[in-house]
Amino acid sequence: MKQLIPIKRRTPVRIEILSSAENTSLLHNDLNDMLVDASSCCEYLGYVDKDGSTGVKIECIVSEEEKQNTWHQLRLKHATDCYISADPTELSIEPILIP
Repeated sequence: MKQLIPIKRRTPVRIEILSSAENTSLLHNDLNDMLVDASSCCEYLGYVDKDGSTGVKIECIVSEEEKQNTWHQLRLKHATDCYISADPTELSIEPILIP
């Protein structure tokens, strides 16, 4: 009989970017260049700040390896016009079949 044994995988990392709405296009293009599949791992949310300015919140769920490169490039290109943070998401455990 085959057993299901959980295998721990590296925890995906959430990168959150807060920026003015004017930077959305530039950020979108940069994320598409940096990430393997930005279209399925990034979510965009527009908002109006307390002072009335329009902003965008971008959340991307990426692997630890992608995070390192993405974080570095975003900091170099957008450190002055964005707030960038990263938090780990829940631990991902997938069962695999052992013959």
